[in-house]
Amino acid sequence: MKQGRHYTNLILWILLAAIAVYFGYSVVSSLYEPLTTVTAVEYEAGAGYYTTGFVVRNESVVQTSYDITVLSAAEGEHVSAGASIATGYLTDGAQQRQGRIAELRSQLQQLNFAYQYSANAADQAALDAEIKSSLAAMSRYIVRRDMNSVSDLAPELKGLVLRRSSDDTDADSLQLQIDALQQELDSLLSQAENDTKAVRVSEAGYFSAVVDGYESVLTPDILDTLSVPDYQALQSRPIADGTIGKLIHGDTWYYVTAVPADEARDVKAGDTVQVTFARDFYEKIDMRVERVGDNEAGYRMLILSCNRYMQNVTLLREQSADVIFVSYPGLRVPKDAVRVDESGQPGVYVLESAVARWKSITILHDNGESYVVELDKNSTANLWPGDEVIVNAKDLYDGKVVG
Repeated sequence: MKQGRHYTNLILWILLAAIAVYFGYSVVSSLYEPLTTVTAVEYEAGAGYYTTGFVVRNESVVQTSYDITVLSAAEGEHVSAGASIATGYLTDGAQQRQGRIAELRSQLQQLNFAYQYSANAADQAALDAEIKSSLAAMSRYIVRRDMNSVSDLAPELKGLVLRRSSDDTDADSLQLQIDALQQELDSLLSQAENDTKAVRVSEAGYFSAVVDGYESVLTPDILDTLSVPDYQALQSRPIADGTIGKLIHGDTWYYVTAVPADEARDVKAGDTVQVTFARDFYEKIDMRVERVGDNEAGYRMLILSCNRYMQNVTLLREQSADVIFVSYPGLRVPKDAVRVDESGQPGVYVLESAVARWKSITILHDNGESYVVELDKNSTANLWPGDEVIVNAKDLYDGKVVG
């Protein structure tokens, strides 16, 4: 009996020693060769150049002879030929009168809305429905911060509320108010004919209130022959008295800059590049390469064009921008995770249920500490977004249990 107990104790000690050795080996291995992974994520790298240049448009300056001018067109608004963009006043009194004219027109609009309805029950029910509908519409406009639509809807809503709070006996009173206000308005309009005029434009275009003196200097006509020395010598011209803004014609605008010759050596006319401006307009946009100039003292002229976003770029002139000549979309993989098999094919090991699996990769771009590799979703055998890529592990091979 004692001998059997002795053998049992011996076997238990051997098992404990084996377990201790295993755990000790695991600890030492993890210290000197820890298993680390990183998630493969979609990534886009680009080869380009950060530069400063000018936005060029077909522009004409708008002038007025009035002492006081109040703009009515918004920045970037497209106006048609003959449209009014401002109101000109010869005196301060004329401007004050115009404020009263605007007030009277608003009041008349509200009263006329109110007068359209009678006070019977059917009309009141219709009024209630219209008020609810108008309130809902105004809420949507406010959420979208569409204050122009809020301003357009406000007089109608006020008129509906005014009529809802009145009855048939108030109809005559409303008409008397309308007649009195209309008479005052007609008198003021008659006076305004001598000292108040609308400033109208003869051509259609996008309006901008900012005039910088480059309107007649930077024109699309010069871009075909603009040289690096000409570009470096560009200067704005004085702004004439009476200038109140400008019109931008057409939908095409340009970005012109000088870049180091080596940076643009592989760029040619007709290519598409991505441009991100440093301020005022932050959306990444595609622009067409119109011209790449010759090497002039180490620099080339680069002329880019775009036929979108005109209403968003009316304020842009001298702008810094990141111009991406070539883009590499794919997956980002650390360089330390990339290995090469016996045939010279690069690839990575990914962790799948505690097992290392080999996946071949195609390297597109060296991004410093990582590579951008091709994302090919035609097969699950390829590297996919979300795969756990093994960066550090000892003696890896396909199918090895590592977790």
